[in-house]
Amino acid sequence: MASWCAENLRDCQAWKDEGLTMSTTSNEASRLFDGLLRQYVSWSNCEQLDGIDNTINALQKADPDAIMGRVLILGLDAMGTSRSSRLDKQYADEMTKLLNDANRIGNQREKSHAKAINLFANDQMIAACQEWENILRETPNDLLALKFAHDAYFYLGDSLSIKDSVGRVLPSWNVSTPCYSYLHGMYAFGLEECKEYDKAENEALKGLELRREDAWATHARAHCMEMNGRFNEGIAFMESTMDDWNRSSMLACHNYWHTALFYLEREDYDTVLSYYDSEIGVLSKSGAMLDLVDAASILFRLHMEGVDVSNRWNALLPIAQSHMDDHILAFNDAHFRLITEGCGIDTIRQQHRKSIRGFISTGTGDNCRITRQIGETVCEAISAYWANDFDAVISRLAPIRKKICEIGGSNAQRDIFTQILINSCLRSSNENNNRLAKVFIEERFNEKKNSLISERLMARFKALNIGDKK
Repeated sequence: MASWCAENLRDCQAWKDEGLTMSTTSNEASRLFDGLLRQYVSWSNCEQLDGIDNTINALQKADPDAIMGRVLILGLDAMGTSRSSRLDKQYADEMTKLLNDANRIGNQREKSHAKAINLFANDQMIAACQEWENILRETPNDLLALKFAHDAYFYLGDSLSIKDSVGRVLPSWNVSTPCYSYLHGMYAFGLEECKEYDKAENEALKGLELRREDAWATHARAHCMEMNGRFNEGIAFMESTMDDWNRSSMLACHNYWHTALFYLEREDYDTVLSYYDSEIGVLSKSGAMLDLVDAASILFRLHMEGVDVSNRWNALLPIAQSHMDDHILAFNDAHFRLITEGCGIDTIRQQHRKSIRGFISTGTGDNCRITRQIGETVCEAISAYWANDFDAVISRLAPIRKKICEIGGSNAQRDIFTQILINSCLRSSNENNNRLAKVFIEERFNEKKNSLISERLMARFKALNIGDKK
């Protein structure tokens, strides 16, 4: 990663000059907080700072009581959706101590930050976002509040807020402020999720002009190409810039996933599998939930295209199994179910099913509500698909298809559930359900322009020779 991530790191006075005063008196802790924040926003491990993990260790050593340092460190775990206060007592205790310390010695902004990340870690995501928005109203240049809100809105599937949270503050930023360029990529993604593709691509290009290794801006532009069927252009773009974006190690797997999706449109399954075996499958071993989700998603899409993925599912199971009781995001649970079904182990399927039912019967919070209303149904539809019970898939997914956005993820990621529904309609023995395939394919054409996958699905529908019902 370029040396900017470690250059001119801001000390206590520099943060104060920007209106972002921190209660720590350690200049070293203030600078390391800056370095850690830059790595988080850029999805990268800065070589000059010896990577995120070592930056965290150095920050904790410089001032173990620093409020904003702890907000960021604990927040990274929360935003990674791999730790929650519900199951992890040590994490819950650390969060409680942070909140108490912030209320005791922190300034008002720090108190609000501590409150917000505690809310998020306790499955109060909507309330956390409101708290971050409150911070941004007072200090629109608070990058941590903006980035946390950006990620949380993504987990909530709240496209308008992904867009507007950045769009509101962007005019207030000084172009010389560290990480300014990354706001364009963040704004681009929000615009893309709201289907404002031309504006989104322009913002992504602004970000890339300022910093060509911006993997999130690259990702936002890839989304624009994916949703408009520009797969040949997408391949050329992603592969010609690969040496730039793959330096952002925490997003590399996802950008390889996007590249593979373009090849999937072209039915170039050998290249998709090559990307899986050389990059996506390897990177999925990181333990990061995004990487695991990418691996599960591409394997199941190949499966629906009739490609034998052999025993590739088995390598994903140990990581998925270690998180099956987390229930931090319904989106994650749906992909855990894909992995479980791909491995075909009934006992693990039943364990996951029982765990979800226990969670929604006794739990509280936003994801608990979403899982109860939508997430469990999606998981059961996945299981029904693997059992060839296609009518059951349709009866579960069709009524909620317009609400699935609430489980989080992007439009491109959630397209997997649309494909499951359409394939179920095509494979059903019920002619009325066969007819529904045409409706859902036409909806998909409207969502994803010029998709060759949609064309293949429509060709399969026409091959059924089902006349219009009189």
